[in-house]
Order: sequence, then C-alpha cells, then structure tokens
Amino acid sequence: MSTLLFSLPEFYNSYKTWVSKNPNSLGDWENTAKWVSYFIAGRINNSQIVSELIYCLSNLLVMLNDIIIKKSTHIYSNAPADKVKLWLTVLEYCEVFLELSANKLWGNTGKWVVVTSIQVFKCISRLILVYHYKENIIELPPIPTLNRQNLKNQSTSSLTAETPNQFEAVSFTLKRSGRIVRKVDSAPPIGMRSWKPLQPPLNYSCENDQSIEQALIGRQLIAETIYIAKPMVHLASMACFGSRAWKPYLIALAMDISSLQLYKSCKRNNLSTLTPQQRLQLSKRTLLLVLYLIRSPVYEKYSRDKINNLLSGLSKYVPLAGLVCNPLSQYMPYWQSMYFHMWST
Repeated sequence: MSTLLFSLPEFYNSYKTWVSKNPNSLGDWENTAKWVSYFIAGRINNSQIVSELIYCLSNLLVMLNDIIIKKSTHIYSNAPADKVKLWLTVLEYCEVFLELSANKLWGNTGKWVVVTSIQVFKCISRLILVYHYKENIIELPPIPTLNRQNLKNQSTSSLTAETPNQFEAVSFTLKRSGRIVRKVDSAPPIGMRSWKPLQPPLNYSCENDQSIEQALIGRQLIAETIYIAKPMVHLASMACFGSRAWKPYLIALAMDISSLQLYKSCKRNNLSTLTPQQRLQLSKRTLLLVLYLIRSPVYEKYSRDKINNLLSGLSKYVPLAGLVCNPLSQYMPYWQSMYFHMWST
C-alpha cells in the first residue's frame, strides 16, 4: 500500500509530462469516455447514474488536461476570479449526477434540497464574479474548453484578452523605446511559440462620453443580474405554483427575453465593452431559447407528440435513420426530465 502511495505522485508527474507533449492526441481518449456513457445508458442496472458519472468524469478529465496544457504553455491564470470559475465549472459538470444520486438515496425531497443548494451556490458565485470581479458575462461553462488546435495563437492572444495586471505579470515595457518584452519564465515551449511580439491588452471600454459608458455598463449589469437570478426565481415560483404550472415557465421565459433585450439595446448603442468571446456567449443564449419548446409544460401539452411523429416519420422513410431516431424517441422523456430544466442554463 505504501509503495502504491509513493508511486501515485510519480504517475501523475509522468501523466502531466505526456499531456504537455501530446496536447492534440488527447481528444480521441476523451471522446471515447463520453461515448461509453451514451452506450451504457439503459443497458445495465442504475445505468442512468453510472452513465452520468462517466460523462461527468470525462468532462472533469478534459478540464484537468486543459489546466495541465495551460500551465505548460504559460497561459494558465490563478487569479481569485478564476478560482471561483473553476469551482463553478466543476459544479456545472457534476450537477446532473448529484441530482440523480440525491434522488436515488433520499428520494424526491433530497433531490430538491440538492438542486436548491447547488443553485444558491451558483447564484452567489456568479454575483460575486459580476459585482466583485467585474465580469461582464458569465460563460457556460465558466471555464470553456481549450482550443488545442490553436495553442500557438492562444499563447500570445490570451495575454491581450486579460486584464492589464495579468499582462504586466508576464511582460515588461522598455522605458525608452516602449517595446513590450516577454519575461523569460513566461515563455511557452519552443514548439508552441509563434515568435510574434506581444501586444498590449485590448481596450474594450467605450470611447464615447463617460456618462454614456456608465449607462451602458449599468444596463449590462442589470441584464446579467436578471439572467443569474432566473434559476432561483424559477425554483421559488415552482414552489408556489407547482412544477407543471404555466407561471414558472412564463416567468423564466420573460426573464431570459428581458436580459437579451437589454443586451441588444446596448448593442444598438455600443457593445465594445464586450469581448468577441462574450458576444458569442450572447448568441448562444439566444439560441438556447429554442429549448423552451421541450420544457414543461409545453413539452407535455404541445411539442412531445410532434417530436415523436417527426422521429417516427424519419425512421420509416429515411434509410438508416431508425438507428438514431428510435433510441432518441425512447430516451427523449428521460432527457427532457433531467437536462431541460429552466435552472440548468
């Protein structure tokens, strides 16, 4: 046993070295683990929990590998805000597994206690990121997966997207010429260097009058607060009106639309306070409104029959479509009950 404990650090160090040297070879292994979770669903006892556990662990493995690669290329940030994002990302990946496990161990009451506890933690953490650390938009997941195919560009461009304090931690400016020089200990490995000079942090602040800038930022703050508060408001309305009532559904939909409309009103004036990645996140939130078609009570009363008829029609008249459509129609009620909650986005 002691030999095993001593070998674990050595194994982890060897694993980190291998990941650092082979960042592009990890995708196949990570995708295999996710496909295993899909394959075992419905085929063994407690397959829902086991499948979700494997899927959760595969996401955590991807996040661990991304952290190792970021540290090896010196683009990893250990700021306090990033620690909050790390815990939020871990909870985002484990949320459904915790909900299923609580329902299995403690029944429906335990499930709702766990769901409420998770959403309270997420809501408080996101508000801290927005109000204390001045994050404009909280992404989903808060720490996105690393684009390993473009590591060379990220090793330099990531610096321009960070705050000036983080930029100064990895570089210094020559007094006479003004040239920006990277510190020796912050250089990525030779194979991942782009050899391009560093650029100063991009300034996303508005160039208009200061009062207009503050008004736009205040409007964005209200929009993000509405989006963050939506899961808690939805859970509270479910407790008051019931899980199958229309009022919780309409309240959540109204909050989503209100948040997006506030952001769009800022866009008509000036959206330069947002980075391109944050603008992409807004586009994703707009597309996620489609999920309201498969959420209760719309799913039970309107869209379920139409979706089943569409899948059955495709399986009958499109060759080989039944291999996908038949399992999809079988698992759709389960997926709808577990993944398409108003508090999950």
